[in-house]
Amino acid sequence: MLNVHTIQGIDMLKIYIWVYCLFVTCGAVFFEAALFNSSMIAHAQHRLLNSELDSFHLKKHFVDILNSSTALSVLINHGFFAVLLGYYCFVCCCMKKFFMHFVRKSRILIARQDYQRILEIYKELNETMIMMDNFMSLPILVSVLNILATLFWLGYSFAFTPSVNNTTSIFVYMGFIQCFVLLLITLPPAAAANQAAATARQTVLSLPGWFPKRYSIIKMYVRQRFMPKTALTLWKMYRIYKSSLISAIGTLISYGILVGTLGSVQNSNKET
Repeated sequence: MLNVHTIQGIDMLKIYIWVYCLFVTCGAVFFEAALFNSSMIAHAQHRLLNSELDSFHLKKHFVDILNSSTALSVLINHGFFAVLLGYYCFVCCCMKKFFMHFVRKSRILIARQDYQRILEIYKELNETMIMMDNFMSLPILVSVLNILATLFWLGYSFAFTPSVNNTTSIFVYMGFIQCFVLLLITLPPAAAANQAAATARQTVLSLPGWFPKRYSIIKMYVRQRFMPKTALTLWKMYRIYKSSLISAIGTLISYGILVGTLGSVQNSNKET
């Protein structure tokens, strides 16, 4: 059974869920309004209306498509990706609490010589972790790539928009903050859950030494069931570590510098 501290932690997570839902709802309304009043959308609409297309109705049609796709992208980011990442964060926090509670409970069960109960609890936690990764690894990879693409688009649009008004600046700055918040509630909690799972695994691997009379039986059972490391990944390709956040931001900055350098070279070639 869970102790009082763990139950209180889960109750606090429920409060955080309500606060996060309020944050997502307010963010969707703000970004929808700020984006359509920004100079980025106005500049894109101006370029479409002054394009070389002969039909004015066709130009209006493309403007309508631009407005619809812009509104849809904001709704998708806040209605799907933000909610998904919030859910993933809370599940990771719960898994971390369960694994850490298992480690504390194992010490008591070892003193009671009850290794079977330890193996049963860890088996359930291990299967839950595997099921979670099978279900969430691909959506989380898509979500992280979407955040990085959004950060890149915000920086690119802000840098290459001819005239930037105050609404655009607020929109871009708030967009950066929101994207970094989404990364912070995705990668570090998953890394913390992986660290807690590794600690629990080490506890299970050390069981044969605590029970010399059952050494061979426990060791054989552990090797058969729990030797592969269980961890949260990005589509089974990349295990999430503490350094994953820094790696993602570093990659984004590298591509930003590359695109900015290519843009400056092209502008200099046009001038010459």
